[in-house]
Amino acid sequence: MRLSFLPCLAAAAALTACRTGSTAAGPVQESLPEAASRVVAGLLSQAPALRGKTVAVGEIAAPDGGPTELSVLCAEALETALIPPAQGRELKVLDRRNLESLAKEWELDSRGLVDDSTAKQAGRLLGVDVLLLGKYSAAEKERLSLRASLVDAESGQILAAASAVSEMDQRLRTAREKALPAPAPQAGPDGALKVEVWTDKAEYRVGEKFAVKVRANQDCHLTLIDVGTSGSVNVIFPNHQAPDNSVKAGVTYTIPDAAAGFEFEVAGPAGRELVRAIASREPAVDLADVVGKTTAQSPFAELKSEAPALTRDIHVKAKKAKPGEWSEAVLQLKIR
Repeated sequence: MRLSFLPCLAAAAALTACRTGSTAAGPVQESLPEAASRVVAGLLSQAPALRGKTVAVGEIAAPDGGPTELSVLCAEALETALIPPAQGRELKVLDRRNLESLAKEWELDSRGLVDDSTAKQAGRLLGVDVLLLGKYSAAEKERLSLRASLVDAESGQILAAASAVSEMDQRLRTAREKALPAPAPQAGPDGALKVEVWTDKAEYRVGEKFAVKVRANQDCHLTLIDVGTSGSVNVIFPNHQAPDNSVKAGVTYTIPDAAAGFEFEVAGPAGRELVRAIASREPAVDLADVVGKTTAQSPFAELKSEAPALTRDIHVKAKKAKPGEWSEAVLQLKIR
């Protein structure tokens, strides 16, 4: 199997190509909701052919790159501003709470949000056609500059860019100083099933072969799901050559091993790959409803429906499992 990586082109160009909004010196009269409305209007005026698309507001990054409480306020203001015109254009707006919940399932970043580096994966995994991404800056105490872009989640193409300036009231100044805390790890019950997944190194070059290593603390059944930066989704284990996915407690398995009859090769270009490991005490994690059948020519099961259906299906099966009899881990690989 060749794993594909396509870089998302959203970040630098999007945040320097903003064409709409007031950046002139002088007193700022607009509030954040008013500025957000002007940004949304500017974006939609540049991208009229969005009818019927699904749009989501991803991360609005701080100047240093990491989100703060002000990032959340900006994102919420943009989402609120987007809903009324979206209805007139038959656009579907994915609620940010759902976006964050689904993103956390795949560890798209440490805070469960979606930014330009994960736009293509997010579009596929979350069922989103277009992402509204952006950045704020507040070099002056009384001015908040909000810049945003619409990014096609399939191609990574920037569809539109816009900016506006708002007042910095005390609430916004306070929020600017507060970084979002990393989510606390979820501890399972004592004696719970736990799976670990890793590779020999964190970065690979295009053309290199690699193997995934996994270990569980109990006898269980293992499923590995690969998500390329391009959005391709495949069940890479079990597969046509290796249909038995039972593993023993405490044993480190290498997938594929030397006798497996298949291999993983990085096809490039640069990007980030996700591998989700699911361990279950059940005989198998049956994903037949959402992935296709395998053959000798196509040994890996490909997703046959929308990617969110895969997450929902996994969720349903996890909830049916007894406490401590289900475990997941996500591996991220950087390709250069």
